[in-house]
Amino acid sequence: MVIKNHPIAAVILAGGRATRMGYLDKPLENLSDKPLIEWTLEALQKHAAHVVISANHNTKKYEYLQLPIVNDISNRYCGPLIGIYSAMVWIEANLIDPPQKLLCLPGDVPIFPSTLIHRLLDEFNYSTDEVAWTECDGQVQPLFSIWSLASKNALKTAIANGIYGPKLAMPMLKNKLVSIERTSPLDFQNINDQDSLNYAQKTINQL
Repeated sequence: MVIKNHPIAAVILAGGRATRMGYLDKPLENLSDKPLIEWTLEALQKHAAHVVISANHNTKKYEYLQLPIVNDISNRYCGPLIGIYSAMVWIEANLIDPPQKLLCLPGDVPIFPSTLIHRLLDEFNYSTDEVAWTECDGQVQPLFSIWSLASKNALKTAIANGIYGPKLAMPMLKNKLVSIERTSPLDFQNINDQDSLNYAQKTINQL
């Protein structure tokens, strides 16, 4: 997937074990007859010049999307920060004139405000911050974020020190927390298990 005139790359995080979902590939579970990951792809495809998928198992199941699949470089299944870092490494190694911004979105949170990506981009573009991340109703959503590729070495250091979550890495980076207003009861609903998937489907059916 290549969209011209948008100097930004994106990674969809799909690299976890999904223990609460019976080790199924959560991003490939259907919501309204569409895999969760396709909800995310539709939301970001107008913004990103390149999209990669961070995945560590059953990678062949993602091949139908015809997107690069990036495994965690090390410490697989230890947390999303490694997925973000591994995507940065892949982008710099494989893209000619790689974008210097990386949009990060989780593969198991299919619904979020339509203004979110625009807001993150605006806040990031008009600052000197290394990362812009999201807060909604007092709860941080660090996986909805934009990172400067210049922060790659800081992420490498954080991982080497046993920091595997983006939230824990923020004190090491110049960052901007962006407040986003909720527009739907399903905004930022993490599909962690079958109950949350059933709730999301029931809510969509009622809207």
